[in-house]
Amino acid sequence: MLCKLYKRKFKLSVIFNQCNQSFSNISKEWMRRHLKDSYVKQSRYQNYRSRAAFKLIEIDDKYNLLKPGMIVLECGAAPGSWTQVFVERLKLSPPGQQKTGAVIALDRSDFASVAGAICLPKTDFTSQLSQARILEALNERKIDLIASDMAPNVTGQHDLDHERILSLVKAVIRFATISLKPSGHLLAKLFNGRETDSLLRSLSDSFELVKIVKPPASRVDSTESYILCKNYQKPADSQEAYD
Repeated sequence: MLCKLYKRKFKLSVIFNQCNQSFSNISKEWMRRHLKDSYVKQSRYQNYRSRAAFKLIEIDDKYNLLKPGMIVLECGAAPGSWTQVFVERLKLSPPGQQKTGAVIALDRSDFASVAGAICLPKTDFTSQLSQARILEALNERKIDLIASDMAPNVTGQHDLDHERILSLVKAVIRFATISLKPSGHLLAKLFNGRETDSLLRSLSDSFELVKIVKPPASRVDSTESYILCKNYQKPADSQEAYD
């Protein structure tokens, strides 16, 4: 009996060590690719908090979303690299340089503030209390651009991950129906899936331009892309369409 238990324990130990070695190899390979990534190198050189800054830069360079004086709401802001780009392009840094625009950046996790932006760490956008805080910070002003880089914790199950991020995107769209200016814009991260086309069709009733964009800074092997919606035109019963 003791011999059988010992053999079983030995086999489990071997399996654990093999799995541990496999994860270690994956981590080493990821780190090797990460350190060689040209966007990682550029982000360090230009003092951005992550390579994600260049996704927004490339999208804005191509589609001309950002102008000084705009009001921007950023959801899923951590670690703050998009916030840095918003502050730069809206000319909100140094503080006081541009007085008419604003960036409200929030994330459910903690992140360091970015000078020139209103930062709301540990704030879950999907809660009604958080959305009330946002409306209070807006002080009855309407938003020019809502940008969401929110994503769920991925499971590796494509359909499930698609459904989870879709629920976040729909929460952003519902909030847009009560807070976005006429001719305002929306940009939201999405994992492409079976409901993508129907979402695009429904958004086409509310925006002049609706398309999927994948900036060069997005990793080739990543399933992420972004829904870009320009020039908002509020239709009747728009909020109910995204329940």
